[in-house]
Amino acid sequence: MGLILCENLRTKNPFHIEVLSLNIYSFEELCYIIYENPILVTEGIVGDALTDFIENELNKNTLAESIKRKRTNGVDDADILVYIIDSCDLYNNAESILFRNAVAKIKKMSVWEVGKQRADYMFYIGRYGTAKRYYLEILDMDKKSDNNFVGSIYHNLGVTYANLFLYEEAYDAFKKSYELTNDEVTLMELYFLKRIFDSEGKKKKTGEINDSCKADLMEEAKKAFDAALNGIKDSDRLKYIEHIFQIENREEKRKLINEYIAKLKSDYRNMK
Repeated sequence: MGLILCENLRTKNPFHIEVLSLNIYSFEELCYIIYENPILVTEGIVGDALTDFIENELNKNTLAESIKRKRTNGVDDADILVYIIDSCDLYNNAESILFRNAVAKIKKMSVWEVGKQRADYMFYIGRYGTAKRYYLEILDMDKKSDNNFVGSIYHNLGVTYANLFLYEEAYDAFKKSYELTNDEVTLMELYFLKRIFDSEGKKKKTGEINDSCKADLMEEAKKAFDAALNGIKDSDRLKYIEHIFQIENREEKRKLINEYIAKLKSDYRNMK
């Protein structure tokens, strides 16, 4: 991990990037976020709020006026972001070219392909609520796409639901994905869900999985699930919880429990 040296300028009103729930306080921070997240910021970040921030908070009047002219002349938002990166001292010419290439690749993608990459990235950083919203938006689009692509959206939506502890919704998404792709890995994931949660429809779900699974695949799924379960039992997190409850000092135990619960709450809030 490196450090970014920013100008000695403290803005009174930060620029807020909604998709990342992030406040920006310097030009260097702005450039860094743009450079590292092109798939997220190529749509929606360029606007009056950005030019006002650059002009009034960062005191970069020339840059702000150039961006305004480009917007008036109909320059694409993505190309304006390239211009901002070129105006920043953080990146050398080779790095700027890499960013240009990344933006050019994004511009060639279909709107639902861009949406999937955005959703996948939000899932990767643990923003499951936002990822879920993006995946659902893609499924609502009027698109011409093959079953494998749509099936992959349903699959990733299922994984997202599972991470939000919405197991019934996860099952339905995985089931739809399997119907579109016939992917045996997805079938195994359905088996995993069946083992994880109990519900009124469990018997029906179990029958659906048993009817679809070959005997050897079912056996493989059972072994994989049991191995994963044993791995959880040996996990550092579970060992830490056991350590807390073995502490005899009540005040120290209460303190560690409260800290652990606070961390769980924080992690869950960040999923939204």
